[in-house]
Amino acid sequence: MNMPAESSPFAFPKLDGSNYTSWKEDMKVVLMDRGCWSFIVEDNPCPEQATEKEKFEYDWIKQRCYTTIYQGIERKFLPLIRYTTDGKEAWNILKTNFEPTSKARLAVLIDEFFELKFNPVEETIGIFCKRVDEKKTQVKEAGFEILELLIALQLIRRLPAEYDHLVQTLYRLKDEEFNHLEVEKQLVNEAGRIQLKQKDLNLDYTEDAYTVGSFRLQETRKKSSERSGAVLDPSRNPGQYRKNHYPKGMGPSCEFCSRKGHDASKCYKKRNKEKKQAFLSETTFCGTNQAFGVSTDCNHFLIDTAATTHFCYERDWFKNFKELKTTKALLADKKSTCEVEGIGNIDFIVQDIK
Repeated sequence: MNMPAESSPFAFPKLDGSNYTSWKEDMKVVLMDRGCWSFIVEDNPCPEQATEKEKFEYDWIKQRCYTTIYQGIERKFLPLIRYTTDGKEAWNILKTNFEPTSKARLAVLIDEFFELKFNPVEETIGIFCKRVDEKKTQVKEAGFEILELLIALQLIRRLPAEYDHLVQTLYRLKDEEFNHLEVEKQLVNEAGRIQLKQKDLNLDYTEDAYTVGSFRLQETRKKSSERSGAVLDPSRNPGQYRKNHYPKGMGPSCEFCSRKGHDASKCYKKRNKEKKQAFLSETTFCGTNQAFGVSTDCNHFLIDTAATTHFCYERDWFKNFKELKTTKALLADKKSTCEVEGIGNIDFIVQDIK
């Protein structure tokens, strides 16, 4: 039966034997806050010329160092430090018992170091860099120091695609400049730029959501309703909308392209040819305008100032016509093509501008 974790008087859990690394850092902050950390890292004897009040304060702070550590570990580990009242000695006893420097422990720490990965959902790039630095310190305390080059490479080893350009730039740094401090600084700067860019993109999307986004939603709903209506309409045959898949070389033979697997009604080559012939049959600008819904008056002519090129079927209108080899141009609907015989210039005289 697992016993519930003991409540801690601090904002972090008590030492339970498996959390020594994090507990050590948290306890260090508490001791610094209470003015006791100097008793851990230094030997500060009380000055002989100190007054009674100063001696009392010295003894009180020194005892507080020990009692703070005592309150921060679980009861089952209290016998380890129960026979001392010195805070530094208690600290070293816990370090000896919970921070082993065996090769097995070192192997685990090294594996954990190279498995570190930046998670943009749960942390910032700065926090990730600090995690790498903390793990490096743990490896050093276990008896091995990781090379500076490996630390810098670990920082940029598993970054999201947004950092690819920066990573390539960092690889080109000189050897003396390629260190984890410089890499960390560049990553933090790049993270700020990426965050600002994403914010701008989100703002642009919000603005467009009232125009383009709503239009696309309406179009999607319209197409969806048309598809569903076609199936539910009793006057239609649902089978005509069902796509049949035939094995390669099997199925009906097309009368137009002579290929098997479809009939002439579903031949894309036939549809493309019919579209091309329908477009080429329009021999006047009036017909072209009618096709695009511009005007029904043959005396009207549309000048699209945003178009890169214009089409004209009257060869005699060109001032300087230059023949080209047979080529094709994509039309305005971006689905059909038209054969082009040449290029040239046409002069316009615009009158009755309203």
